[in-house]
Order: sequence, then structure tokens, then C-alpha cells
Amino acid sequence: MLFMVTKPYIGVTGLVSHREIFEVRNEFEDAGYGLDAKHVPMMGFLVSYKTLNGQLTQNRRYPKFKDLRSLLESVPPEVMPMIHYNSRELHTLPEQIEQVFTNFYKDYLCMDVQLNIPWPYTAHVRKIKDKFPEMKIAIQLSQKAMEDLSLIGIADRFSTYGKDIDYALIDPSGGRGLDFNLGKSIMIYKELRNSFPWLVVGFAGGLTGENVESKARSIISSVNEDNFCIDAEGGLRDKVTDEYGDDTLNFEKVRAYIRAASSALE
Repeated sequence: MLFMVTKPYIGVTGLVSHREIFEVRNEFEDAGYGLDAKHVPMMGFLVSYKTLNGQLTQNRRYPKFKDLRSLLESVPPEVMPMIHYNSRELHTLPEQIEQVFTNFYKDYLCMDVQLNIPWPYTAHVRKIKDKFPEMKIAIQLSQKAMEDLSLIGIADRFSTYGKDIDYALIDPSGGRGLDFNLGKSIMIYKELRNSFPWLVVGFAGGLTGENVESKARSIISSVNEDNFCIDAEGGLRDKVTDEYGDDTLNFEKVRAYIRAASSALE
């Protein structure tokens, strides 16, 4: 399915194998998420400049880029696949995104990207949108992106993109499983939604089966709507060592997270 309408999603990010895709798909299905759900199920795949160019990484959350097509082909049609891309080579970002997406986009395997880059250049975002007009673009609001900016400052930075940005993910954790400041994140959410009504805004940071329902309900009561996204990564994994990314997906944690999320976001 092509998710042409920008809908809020419930995400699990950092998938690297066919088995993980199969297991996560089953959990989404069991929780009632499918084509007609208000929140669509999302599977996030991590890609970096290094993995795009065949360089090795010790981070277990990144699939080899050569394997990504096969993984995307196994994502079921009722699930929204999204590539989460990061790079320090900012001067060639549009060319990198073109390298990632040319075949995936034209074959309808993946048409959505989250830019895990603090405030990518406006001209680069415009160039990406011109090349892939149906692509949904998300920007990650990481701790680095938001530091030293007021609420108005964050909104001012977003205003430069016009309607080229479809999603904003408030994610001060950046996949590290760190809890986020709920009150501050809600204030950012309100500012963005008031300034850009078309923008779908989401929350991430340490979400687990133990806390996602209470946090989602707190957000709902504060913003008087439930059309926001949530995404989980680090909180669904078991550490192998204390090194960032040296961990594995825990299917029981995924099940608990999706079921708890569905209790609040029906």
C-alpha cells in the first residue's frame, strides 16, 4: 500500500532481519493495526552515509544496505516502511537520498524518509521533494537540534521548510532509550501544531510497554487530540554490551509496547 495520506503512525525502528519484520507484523496485526486504522503501523530501517557506502558498523540496528531491498520487499502492504537516514556529509544530502531511494521509490518499496540530521538545509529538502514529489519527509527533533532554541525558535526554523516537511518527531533520546521530558515535549508539540496545522508530530524516547500507555494518555489529555505519532527503538531491545547499538530486538518487549499503545491510541 502507498500511504499517500499523511497519517499518524505507531513505529518500531531498527529492524534488520526478515524474522524481525515477520514478528513485528504479527504484533501489529494482533493489535488491530492495518489499512483502516487511525494510526498506521510503521517499521523503521536505519541507513547512514557509512552503510550506504558499504562501510562496516558495529551498531546491530543497521542492516547492510545491500540487504535492504530484500527486507523492504518483505514488509507487508498494510505497514508503512520508513528509512531513517543520518549523515555528516551534509553538502551532498540530496544526492545521498537519491542514491538510497531511486530504486525503492520507483518500485514503490519505500517512499518515506526521516532525516536524522539537525535542521537540514532548506534548499536540500526542497531538492529532495522535487526529485521525489510523493515522498513523505520527517525531521527528527533531536536534543542537538533543539538545544539553545526557544519554542518560537523551533517554530521559526520549521517555517523555512514550508509544506515540504510532513512529519516532525520530537526525539531528544535519539534511539538511546532515554526517557524524554514529557512536559517540555508537549509544549513543543503544541507550538508546532498551532503554527503548522498540516504537520503530523510525534514523540520518541525510552518508550516501552511499561510506560507508553500512561504517556500517550497524558499527551492526549494535554493536547486534546490523539493524532500524534509514537516511535520506539532503544526501549525495545536487550543490551549485549553497554556500547550504543550493541543490542538485539526483544519480541516480548515489542508485543508489550504495541499492545499498550493500542490501549491508548485505538
